[in-house]
Amino acid sequence: MAANRHPDHDTIATFRKRFLTELSALFVQILAVAQQTGVLKLGNVSLDGTKVHANASKHSALSWEHASKIEAQLQAEVEQLMRLAETPIRQRYPTG
Repeated sequence: MAANRHPDHDTIATFRKRFLTELSALFVQILAVAQQTGVLKLGNVSLDGTKVHANASKHSALSWEHASKIEAQLQAEVEQLMRLAETPIRQRYPTG
């Protein structure tokens, strides 16, 4: 249809305006064939308008700096736990 060329948006818009009647009729025919072959099911789409609260405020978001501090703290805690796991139980909990 485009002779292996890539038309710009103005050319496509002009073509659409020029052949709007023919394209509309063709589109209806395509939808009818798709429905008859079972590829298309016509119906209604409904939106209920439910509002969902988003928690993306600047007060609840983490800055890169704060996230890096949290990550460093977690790494330190994990290292401490790993060291603790290597020490024998007798050294951790001496009997009196």
